[in-house]
Amino acid sequence: MTCGPPIAVNDTFPLPDHFIIIPSGNFPEDNSADRNALVTQIPPSTVDSLQELKDRIEAFLLGLRRPVLIEAGREILDLSSSCYSLTYEYGKLLWHVWNEKTNFVRHLTGIGKESVSRMEIRYQRFGKGPPGTLVLMESRAAPEQLQRRGERSRFAQQLRKRLAQLCPEWRIESLTSEPDLNRSFSGSYARGVLSRGQQVWAVIGAGPQEGTATAEGILTYGLVWLDWLRARETKRVVQGLKILVPESASATTVQRLACMNSSLASWEVYELGADVVRVDPADIGNLKTSLPHAGQKMESLSSAWIKRIRGLSREIQVRLTSDGACTLNIAGLPFAREGVNGVFFGIGRAETLLTDSNFPELQRLISKIVRIRRPSSQDPLHPYYRLQPEKWMQSLLVRELRVLDPNLAPEIVYEQVPAFSGLERGLMDLLAVNSQGRLVIVECKAAEDIHLPLQALDYWMRVRWHQQRGDLEANGYFPNKKLNAEKPLLLLVSPALQFHPACETVLKYFSPEIEVVRIGLNESWREKVQVVFRLGRN
Repeated sequence: MTCGPPIAVNDTFPLPDHFIIIPSGNFPEDNSADRNALVTQIPPSTVDSLQELKDRIEAFLLGLRRPVLIEAGREILDLSSSCYSLTYEYGKLLWHVWNEKTNFVRHLTGIGKESVSRMEIRYQRFGKGPPGTLVLMESRAAPEQLQRRGERSRFAQQLRKRLAQLCPEWRIESLTSEPDLNRSFSGSYARGVLSRGQQVWAVIGAGPQEGTATAEGILTYGLVWLDWLRARETKRVVQGLKILVPESASATTVQRLACMNSSLASWEVYELGADVVRVDPADIGNLKTSLPHAGQKMESLSSAWIKRIRGLSREIQVRLTSDGACTLNIAGLPFAREGVNGVFFGIGRAETLLTDSNFPELQRLISKIVRIRRPSSQDPLHPYYRLQPEKWMQSLLVRELRVLDPNLAPEIVYEQVPAFSGLERGLMDLLAVNSQGRLVIVECKAAEDIHLPLQALDYWMRVRWHQQRGDLEANGYFPNKKLNAEKPLLLLVSPALQFHPACETVLKYFSPEIEVVRIGLNESWREKVQVVFRLGRN
């Protein structure tokens, strides 16, 4: 890339009078020892002159293949695709960094901590601003990852300006998009703090560069951020959470907030478009859900093809999807489906129309799945074993529902009803009823997922919506069973060690009217389902 004037380097090192940082991947491999030597020969003594400070920074840069520069609140600068100069002006050492997207200058004053691949550089802001720290380090991230982090950092800067306009009487104490995995703070969101006297608001925002799933997941991370701030703020009151999402991306969050405990926190949702607009929950509209008639779906089970296939193995299970389609599964793994145009078989996206001539091919596929997809499998790394663990768990729970709760009625259990529209979900849903006629929702997750509580809440809201309107009885669900009007019970089921640590935090903010029980299963649930613990909400 063309960077303008080359970068001046002190002639202490045997280099040309000028150089630029060599892009990643173009540094000769046989020079690695020389580069390391340059770094290790620099004494760790205190920097006592601007010349030594300049020399140490330049020598450190020569030891990095892909140097990046990090400053709190700014995007990460990839120095391998940027230009810079270290110059003396008016008795100060100035570092000027520029590329196509940014241009900044810092007055460097010293070096803090330093290791082989990381250096902290102290700087003084111009004017009366407070001092700060730059981090110069080796990047292991791919270029597209650095670009994404840069976009998120720029969004955080834009959000700071929006917040200043939205809340002019409040001080923005912090705002960052840097991830902190130890505290479950995602880098997909900008999180911050607004304060005015003894009052504090937690803030979280998602930029337009993020996908739909990120915008829909913002409440999970917002609750984690709010709860962490409350634990830290012992002398000030954290009133609640302000959530800012892209334009037209607030519906899921607002619907979920309707089921939060309003006595624990205040909630505000804003959409970021040409203007910042606060969302009125009354403008969101109804939930996206559908409930097909239960009786009409049973006709698929009597198909001649279905009967013939079911006779091939006792391990085959027939499932009816929420849209009325019939699928055939082995331990939850779908291998065939019946549609309007016939029966198609195959795993994943592979589909072959079943005929008499290729029926032996289907037989071989079934035999292979039965051999591999079992607890005693000799090939647990095979995709047939590893695919769709939630559906495998669900298939076992349907057979042994009373392991979860002896009060459940196992005669009729519905899977994936009501149907969702427009939401990406990795959960398996079961709808059952107990001996008192209370609806019971079972949500299965085989691996750790921070979004489990709120994704389960999405299903609970839809079941409750249909329950209040009498849709279940009208559409033939739970025949000969009188359903009571009590709010559904929500069971979250996962291997005991796979509940995300933030799960309890998120559940704490649920409305007290929603009864939730976490059920931890044994890690060897494929062999036999056993309950390790049952935990209600604190």
